[in-house]
Amino acid sequence: MAQIRKLELEVAEVKCSATKFYGFYKNNITQLVKCFPEIYKSVQVTEGDGASVGSARLWKYGLDGLRHTLKERTVAVNDESKSITWNFYGGELMNYYKSFGFKLVSVTPKGEGRCSVKWAVEFEKANEDVPSPTAYINLLDKITQGLPSQLL
Repeated sequence: MAQIRKLELEVAEVKCSATKFYGFYKNNITQLVKCFPEIYKSVQVTEGDGASVGSARLWKYGLDGLRHTLKERTVAVNDESKSITWNFYGGELMNYYKSFGFKLVSVTPKGEGRCSVKWAVEFEKANEDVPSPTAYINLLDKITQGLPSQLL
């Protein structure tokens, strides 16, 4: 029986407005290459407009000293709750996981120019020997903390 697991991250205070933070991930996610060139080597929209449900991208990035390639598709966007869900379907990562996805669970305003951000990484391991993808939660934390300075 499939066992979908979840790792969660909440960053209680991000020095960026909720609208700006969410808007970046919805409309400008390919700009992560410019914001974090030490991590992202390229992000190419391969299907759709890059912002709406059904859009797909090809990612090339480095994590834990290794280079990776990954295919991803936007599967849900909710402007009201400021949430977005992405599923991954190709690349080396899928050798270790039957299913894998990121969810920007919510971006909540916390006053003038601040917000809180919740992320989830949902996955199903290919087998029990596969480690949990904590490196991806750590990556989301680093980007969430670092992105506001890039948006100013």
